[in-house]
Amino acid sequence: MDTLSELAAQGYELFCQLIKKQDLKSKPFQVDDYLLRQGQEITELYWLETGQFSVGYTADNGRHFSLGLFSADNSLLGDVELLTDTRCQFDVRANEAIEAKVLPAALLTEFMQRDPKLAIWLSQSLSYKYQETMATTISRILHPLIYNIALDIEQRFLDARPKVNFGHVYKEAERFGCSERVYRRVVNQLLEMNLVEKVNNQLQVKNIDQLSEFLRS
Repeated sequence: MDTLSELAAQGYELFCQLIKKQDLKSKPFQVDDYLLRQGQEITELYWLETGQFSVGYTADNGRHFSLGLFSADNSLLGDVELLTDTRCQFDVRANEAIEAKVLPAALLTEFMQRDPKLAIWLSQSLSYKYQETMATTISRILHPLIYNIALDIEQRFLDARPKVNFGHVYKEAERFGCSERVYRRVVNQLLEMNLVEKVNNQLQVKNIDQLSEFLRS
């Protein structure tokens, strides 16, 4: 008997096949365009084959919290809201030019009724998104800013997260929910500690062992 993970993988493959067979319209997004807006009602979903996008939340007092930068690889946006019958909880913005396929909500419902493996895959995907969101939130709450920035750099060095251009200071500060001045100060601390170095607008790891030791200390 197949495990849930195996059934979810089969559901994902089936979903990709169904998407390819559909004559879906495409919608282009440029840098900083909103794919989804906080509070938006979801009537259609987006299927992204590739592209980078950021996810964030803005409180009523104007403070912004970023959940980080994500790299699409045949990714579905809007499924959380559709499956929970809620409005969009976060802003989703393009970090580069993105071409998205538009998937009507009714079509996704039809897909799920065709094969239970599709529902299993979507349920697993929903669980992963929840876990990833909670891990980011807990890390931001329990650790100082220098830890979170250093962890972000380490993860990109290990290819666990997509590369970013650290020359865009305002975007980096926004990702970590701080001002540009505070972000620059923390980066300068890491540079002075010889844990990282700046090369062509990229913060690169200078000594991975020392950086990892700093994060575990």
